[in-house]
Amino acid sequence: MRPFPALMVVALPVLAALAYVCWPAPEVAPAVLTPASTGNSLSSYFNLDASPAPAPASAQASAAPGLEQQLARLAASGSPDDAYAAYNLLDDCIVFQKEGRLPALEFDRGSEMTADEKSAQQHLCADLTERQKGARLDFLALAAKGGVAGASTRFFYEGPFGDRSALRSRPDDPLVLAWKQQAVAQLTAQAEQAELSSLSTLMMAYLADGEVVRKDAPLAYGYLLALRMVHDDILTPGTVNPYQDSYWHWLRDELSPEQQAAAVSRANAIAARFRQHAGRPAHG
Repeated sequence: MRPFPALMVVALPVLAALAYVCWPAPEVAPAVLTPASTGNSLSSYFNLDASPAPAPASAQASAAPGLEQQLARLAASGSPDDAYAAYNLLDDCIVFQKEGRLPALEFDRGSEMTADEKSAQQHLCADLTERQKGARLDFLALAAKGGVAGASTRFFYEGPFGDRSALRSRPDDPLVLAWKQQAVAQLTAQAEQAELSSLSTLMMAYLADGEVVRKDAPLAYGYLLALRMVHDDILTPGTVNPYQDSYWHWLRDELSPEQQAAAVSRANAIAARFRQHAGRPAHG
C-alpha cells in the first residue's frame, strides 16, 4: 500500500473550515462559545476567503438557555439543521466532560479556551444525562438524512449506533450491513452535490479496502479531481493545492485512459454543482 502524501496532513482538516466558508450556516440559538479570534484559524491559515468570526459572547453565556431548553427548542423545529445543531451541542458536552476543554474549537481559532468560557461550558453541560447522550445519534441521523453539510461525514465516523468496533466484531450483522449501506449512500448523495467533507471522506475511503467499502481507484480519483477543481476555485493565488497530480500521480497511473476520462467527466459535473451552489462563474 502506498503512503499518503504528506500534504494530506493539512488537506483533510482544512475541509471542515471550507464547509463553513462555502455553505450557509444554519440559524441556531446563541452559542455559549464563539471563537475569540480568527488569527490562526484554519480558514485564515490557508488564506481562504472567509468572513470574520463573531466576537466572544461570554457576557451573554450566563443568560443563555440551559441544555435541556436548547435541545427542546431545536428538536421541536423538525429542521435537519437544528437536529445537527443539537447533535453538536451534545457532542461538545461529551468532549468537554472528558477533557475539560473543546480541542476542535481551540485548534480552529489558535488559542485556548478562557476560564470564563470553560466555566460557561461546564455550567451548560453539568446536567447532561445518559438519555441525552444517546439522543445525539438520533439527531445526527436526522441531519444526515436531511442533507446537512458535514452530517454525513460525522455519521460515517461515528460508526454503527456510535460503535465503530462493530465494523470489526460484527461485520456480517444485518444491522451493521444496513448501516454501511446507509452511510455510503448518504455520503455519495452529498459528494455528488459537491459537499466537501463527503467528497474527501469518500476519496480517502476508496483508496484501499476498509471496514466500510472496498478499494475503488476510479471512484477515488474522480472525487480527488473534483476536490482539485474546487480548490483551484477557492484557494487564493500562491496557496498550494494539495490535490494536484504531482502528489497523486500514482493514483492516476492505476487507471486506464477510459477510466481517467470517466473520472474527469464525473469531477467536472461535481465541480459545476459546487460553483452553482457557491454562486461562482463556470470555467471555460
